[in-house]
Amino acid sequence: MWEYVNGIGSVVGLITGGFVIWERFFRYAPSVFLIARPYIPGGAQKGAYLRVVNRSERPIIIRWPTGVNDHALNIARDHSMRAAIMTALDGEIAIAIDGCSEQVFPVHAPDNIGSIPSEGTMSVEISWSFAQPLIYKRDRTVRVTISKQSYQVLLDLEADDMD
Repeated sequence: MWEYVNGIGSVVGLITGGFVIWERFFRYAPSVFLIARPYIPGGAQKGAYLRVVNRSERPIIIRWPTGVNDHALNIARDHSMRAAIMTALDGEIAIAIDGCSEQVFPVHAPDNIGSIPSEGTMSVEISWSFAQPLIYKRDRTVRVTISKQSYQVLLDLEADDMD
Protein backbone atom coordinates (compact mmCIF):
# COMPACT_ATOMS: atom_id res chain seq x y z
CA MET A 1 0.00 0.00 0.00
CA TRP A 2 2.84 2.43 0.82
CA GLU A 3 4.27 1.99 -2.68
CA TYR A 4 1.00 3.25 -4.18
CA VAL A 5 1.05 6.35 -1.96
CA ASN A 6 4.68 7.01 -2.99
CA GLY A 7 3.78 6.58 -6.66
CA ILE A 8 0.82 8.95 -6.44
CA GLY A 9 2.93 11.48 -4.52
CA SER A 10 5.63 11.32 -7.19
CA VAL A 11 3.11 11.95 -9.97
CA VAL A 12 1.57 14.88 -8.07
CA GLY A 13 5.07 16.30 -7.46
CA LEU A 14 5.93 16.08 -11.17
CA ILE A 15 2.67 17.78 -12.13
CA THR A 16 3.24 20.54 -9.55
CA GLY A 17 6.81 21.09 -10.76
CA GLY A 18 5.65 21.24 -14.38
CA PHE A 19 2.99 23.80 -13.49
CA VAL A 20 5.49 26.01 -11.64
CA ILE A 21 7.90 25.93 -14.60
CA TRP A 22 5.07 26.68 -17.04
CA GLU A 23 3.83 29.58 -14.92
CA ARG A 24 7.28 31.16 -14.55
CA PHE A 25 8.39 30.87 -18.17
CA PHE A 26 5.34 30.55 -20.42
CA ARG A 27 2.22 31.94 -18.75
CA TYR A 28 3.09 35.57 -19.37
CA ALA A 29 4.58 35.13 -22.82
CA PRO A 30 2.95 37.61 -25.21
CA SER A 31 0.54 36.45 -27.88
CA VAL A 32 1.81 37.44 -31.32
CA PHE A 33 -0.25 36.82 -34.47
CA LEU A 34 -1.31 38.32 -37.78
CA ILE A 35 -4.70 39.94 -38.27
CA ALA A 36 -6.38 41.82 -41.12
CA ARG A 37 -8.24 45.09 -40.75
CA PRO A 38 -9.21 47.95 -43.05
CA TYR A 39 -6.61 50.66 -43.62
CA ILE A 40 -9.21 53.26 -42.69
CA PRO A 41 -12.36 52.69 -40.60
CA GLY A 42 -15.15 51.45 -42.84
CA GLY A 43 -12.77 50.96 -45.78
CA ALA A 44 -12.93 48.01 -48.13
CA GLN A 45 -9.21 47.43 -48.66
CA LYS A 46 -7.58 45.42 -45.87
CA GLY A 47 -4.04 45.44 -44.62
CA ALA A 48 -2.12 42.89 -42.59
CA TYR A 49 -1.14 43.78 -39.04
CA LEU A 50 0.91 42.12 -36.34
CA ARG A 51 -1.04 42.06 -33.09
CA VAL A 52 1.02 41.77 -29.89
CA VAL A 53 -0.86 41.15 -26.64
CA ASN A 54 1.07 41.52 -23.38
CA ARG A 55 -0.61 39.16 -20.91
CA SER A 56 1.63 40.19 -18.03
CA GLU A 57 1.14 43.12 -15.66
CA ARG A 58 4.76 44.14 -16.29
CA PRO A 59 5.86 46.03 -19.42
CA ILE A 60 7.73 44.10 -22.09
CA ILE A 61 10.18 45.15 -24.79
CA ILE A 62 9.76 43.56 -28.19
CA ARG A 63 12.33 43.62 -31.01
CA TRP A 64 12.31 42.51 -34.62
CA PRO A 65 14.83 42.73 -37.43
CA THR A 66 14.43 45.15 -40.30
CA GLY A 67 15.76 45.02 -43.82
CA VAL A 68 14.69 43.53 -47.11
CA ASN A 69 14.99 39.73 -46.98
CA ASP A 70 13.37 36.99 -49.04
CA HIS A 71 10.37 35.33 -47.37
CA ALA A 72 10.57 37.77 -44.41
CA LEU A 73 7.60 39.85 -43.32
CA ASN A 74 8.51 43.49 -42.72
CA ILE A 75 6.97 45.01 -39.61
CA ALA A 76 6.65 48.79 -39.24
CA ARG A 77 6.01 50.87 -36.12
CA ASP A 78 3.11 52.72 -37.77
CA HIS A 79 1.93 54.00 -41.16
CA SER A 80 4.32 56.94 -41.34
CA MET A 81 6.83 57.34 -44.16
CA ARG A 82 9.69 57.26 -41.68
CA ALA A 83 8.51 53.91 -40.29
CA ALA A 84 8.26 52.47 -43.83
CA ILE A 85 11.82 53.58 -44.60
CA MET A 86 13.09 52.13 -41.29
CA THR A 87 11.70 48.70 -42.21
CA ALA A 88 13.71 48.71 -45.44
CA LEU A 89 17.03 49.54 -43.74
CA ASP A 90 19.08 46.80 -42.07
CA GLY A 91 18.82 46.98 -38.31
CA GLU A 92 16.35 46.36 -35.53
CA ILE A 93 13.27 48.04 -34.08
CA ALA A 94 12.50 47.91 -30.35
CA ILE A 95 9.22 48.99 -28.74
CA ALA A 96 7.92 48.83 -25.17
CA ILE A 97 4.40 47.53 -24.58
CA ASP A 98 2.72 48.34 -21.28
CA GLY A 99 1.35 45.62 -19.02
CA CYS A 100 -2.02 44.04 -19.84
CA SER A 101 -2.26 45.89 -23.15
CA GLU A 102 -1.90 45.25 -26.85
CA GLN A 103 -0.44 47.00 -29.86
CA VAL A 104 -0.93 46.54 -33.58
CA PHE A 105 1.82 47.09 -36.16
CA PRO A 106 1.47 47.29 -39.98
CA VAL A 107 2.94 44.36 -41.91
CA HIS A 108 4.50 44.67 -45.37
CA ALA A 109 4.82 41.59 -47.55
CA PRO A 110 8.30 40.64 -48.77
CA ASP A 111 9.47 41.98 -52.13
CA ASN A 112 9.67 38.46 -53.58
CA ILE A 113 6.08 37.52 -52.71
CA GLY A 114 5.27 36.99 -56.39
CA SER A 115 7.88 34.22 -56.64
CA ILE A 116 6.82 32.43 -53.45
CA PRO A 117 4.73 29.33 -54.19
CA SER A 118 1.24 29.28 -52.65
CA GLU A 119 2.40 26.65 -50.14
CA GLY A 120 5.52 28.69 -49.33
CA THR A 121 5.78 30.54 -46.05
CA MET A 122 6.67 34.04 -44.91
CA SER A 123 7.82 34.72 -41.37
CA VAL A 124 9.35 37.11 -38.87
CA GLU A 125 11.05 36.37 -35.56
CA ILE A 126 10.07 38.58 -32.64
CA SER A 127 12.30 38.78 -29.56
CA TRP A 128 10.82 39.86 -26.25
CA SER A 129 11.87 40.39 -22.67
CA PHE A 130 10.47 42.00 -19.56
CA ALA A 131 11.56 45.60 -19.16
CA GLN A 132 12.39 44.83 -15.52
CA PRO A 133 13.14 41.10 -15.35
CA LEU A 134 12.96 39.32 -12.01
CA ILE A 135 14.83 36.10 -12.78
CA TYR A 136 15.23 35.32 -16.47
CA LYS A 137 17.07 38.21 -18.16
CA ARG A 138 17.65 36.91 -21.69
CA ASP A 139 15.44 37.63 -24.68
CA ARG A 140 12.93 34.98 -25.68
CA THR A 141 11.71 34.58 -29.23
CA VAL A 142 8.39 34.01 -30.93
CA ARG A 143 8.28 33.13 -34.63
CA VAL A 144 5.26 34.29 -36.62
CA THR A 145 4.81 32.28 -39.81
CA ILE A 146 2.05 32.30 -42.42
CA SER A 147 1.73 30.60 -45.78
CA LYS A 148 1.23 32.72 -48.88
CA GLN A 149 -2.15 31.09 -49.45
CA SER A 150 -3.31 31.89 -45.89
CA TYR A 151 -2.01 35.45 -46.28
CA GLN A 152 -4.12 35.85 -49.43
CA VAL A 153 -7.22 34.51 -47.68
CA LEU A 154 -6.59 36.73 -44.64
CA LEU A 155 -6.51 39.84 -46.83
CA ASP A 156 -9.21 38.69 -49.32
CA LEU A 157 -6.75 38.85 -52.22
CA GLU A 158 -6.74 36.99 -55.49
CA ALA A 159 -3.60 35.13 -56.62
CA ASP A 160 -2.79 37.74 -59.29
CA ASP A 161 -3.14 40.60 -56.73
CA MET A 162 0.10 39.47 -55.08
CA ASP A 163 2.40 39.92 -58.08
